Amino acid sequence: MNTLLIFPPASDPAHPPLGIASLAGYLREKGQEVTLLDLSILSYHHLLSEKNLVLCMAKIRNRLLDLESRNTLSLNEAKEYRLLAENSLSAEYLSTNIGKALYDLRDPSTYSSRSRYAQSSSILRRAMEFVSAAHYPVRWYPRGFSMSYLPTKSGDVLSAMRDQGENLFISFYKSCLHEIVRMDPDLVGLSINYYCQLIPGLTLASILRKHLHCPVVVGGGLICFFEDQWESLLPFHPFVDAFIPYEGEVPLFQLISNLEAGGDLTNIAGLLRLNEFTVHYHRPGFPPDLKELPPPDFTGLPLGKYLAPQIVLPLLSSRGCYWGRCAFCSHDQLYQGKFRKKSVQQIIGEMNTLSKQFGAESFYFTDEAIPPSTAYAVAQYIRSHQALYRWFGEARLESTLNRALISTLAEGGCLMLIFGLESAAQRILDLMEKGISAEFAPRILTHCHEAGIRTFVMFFTGFPTETREEAERTIDFIGRHADAITHISFTNFILEKRSPVYANPQNYGIVGVHSNPHEDLKIYSDYGVSEGLDRKEAITFLDEVKHRVKISSLIETYLISRLHLIFLPCDESPSARALSSPVDLPHPAHIFPKVTEPAVPQTLAFNLDQIRHNLTNSFGNEFKDQIKKCPTNYLFDPETEKLVEVGDHGLLLLKPCNGLYSLDDIIHALGEQNRETIFGFYTQLFEAGFLNWENGY
Repeated sequence: MNTLLIFPPASDPAHPPLGIASLAGYLREKGQEVTLLDLSILSYHHLLSEKNLVLCMAKIRNRLLDLESRNTLSLNEAKEYRLLAENSLSAEYLSTNIGKALYDLRDPSTYSSRSRYAQSSSILRRAMEFVSAAHYPVRWYPRGFSMSYLPTKSGDVLSAMRDQGENLFISFYKSCLHEIVRMDPDLVGLSINYYCQLIPGLTLASILRKHLHCPVVVGGGLICFFEDQWESLLPFHPFVDAFIPYEGEVPLFQLISNLEAGGDLTNIAGLLRLNEFTVHYHRPGFPPDLKELPPPDFTGLPLGKYLAPQIVLPLLSSRGCYWGRCAFCSHDQLYQGKFRKKSVQQIIGEMNTLSKQFGAESFYFTDEAIPPSTAYAVAQYIRSHQALYRWFGEARLESTLNRALISTLAEGGCLMLIFGLESAAQRILDLMEKGISAEFAPRILTHCHEAGIRTFVMFFTGFPTETREEAERTIDFIGRHADAITHISFTNFILEKRSPVYANPQNYGIVGVHSNPHEDLKIYSDYGVSEGLDRKEAITFLDEVKHRVKISSLIETYLISRLHLIFLPCDESPSARALSSPVDLPHPAHIFPKVTEPAVPQTLAFNLDQIRHNLTNSFGNEFKDQIKKCPTNYLFDPETEKLVEVGDHGLLLLKPCNGLYSLDDIIHALGEQNRETIFGFYTQLFEAGFLNWENGY
């Protein structure tokens, strides 16, 4: 029996998925035939191909022509126009350079400096924005995907699956369909772990239902969070035969065995079956003994296509969380609160096997938090055996992480530790039941920095009762210790339905929990607080502080994957393009202005500054006044994404700037009386990086 396991878009493009590889390892050891297909990474290469960017440009231009044929735009139309117009300016540059950017992100030399990496990653991000603009209002970005439809509403999900205008994955799936049908699987399993995969994953399930005659089963981390609301999955019964929440090895193998034997599927532990009106679910039995599980098997995945300079394979040293008490966290739900860990011998054995089989020397431990004893023992083995393995993963800021231990981790291949500090206010940490002390964090971060271990530190604001002063204390902490931190993520608190805070809101200062009955797939809730920052205030605070210098410098927006940090230099920031003002200019007769390549002049039907002003001042409401047509001249540099308005006569002034005419010649032709205006115009463009002074002296 041939089982096809598929990982749908959209996810991290730098490494293969662990879930379907773990299932493949288990099933293949049992003698089953398994094929793996990572449609997430393949979607990057298909949708970002030059051919697809050309198709997207046609869509963008057609929509622009429609909008520009109007004399006025509503605010929503203006918002779309601005996005389409700005993206259209980059069309030729992106289609010409995207192939090289995809190649460069797999080239080790790209990671020799952050500025060089940032150039390639910027092209990738902009190309994703370009594809998104062609499917407006879609947002497709590294590790994420969203539409105008909400993944928290089953009705929206069903509508999104049919919307060929927005759902950019439909055309991609059609390009893959012939190959999938040729595989002729007896069972298809889809792994859906995040909300951003829900619409793409179920879209694929509905397409496969029309072209394959085999059961379709959905598993993955997201599914288990629908426990106690299984009925919300009923709308998907026409194209999903069953769901497997929680750990899938045993239920999936039992399902395959029963299908092979033609047996009854009603009593398979861990299987959730649907029909039109009811849900049939048998709770899973004991989770698999980790000591009896084989290593994950990545055979069949396109390891050369992942956007990283070398193969990085994900591993788990444990399942569940050894702490498991954080009040805000529901991740322990993935393993039903049952923590188990592998022996160090088993972990090293898996690393040896994967290194030999796939040539991997870098590993990503995707544990909720790798136990310190495990990390230390793995590092000791690597150091004592002089193995070439390098690794990184999430860890807790335990007081036991002293200088000697961290030094051992560094010498034993550790390149980065990902910490969840959340807050620098001890009262908040205690209320969260984090079990750590903010007092120890600077010492641990400093020791990591001294040892050459990169640190990725996660924070969030808005935990119930957190005050503005406590939130500012966290910002101050980041600023004071910025030199010891490689990267941060900063988000707002979300009340997850399976968390301790949700179960006992009164213990955390929450005065109201609000659920929208129309959002039947929502696994988090809105809430009110008795004191401190409410949700809206926390989001406003977050938006404000992200622009502060010491914060913004640690939130590297150019980063495609946090995995890339292990290959980038530790202490280098991307350098901005250096521009200097003219000093002691030669005589105008010897200055030959030339527009920098690849800057291009462009006239747009509507003024983008006016649109931006109206959007900024609408406060989320529909602007009452229509935005009137106002043809405006611009100069755009697709390499730096800089756009400058050049005024009514700007294009006339730019026309002779080809390096063939001196500034003196241009002023003489356009009128000596305009000398000061012309010289000022050119000087401003030079300072903005749009003009070069070529000295003909």
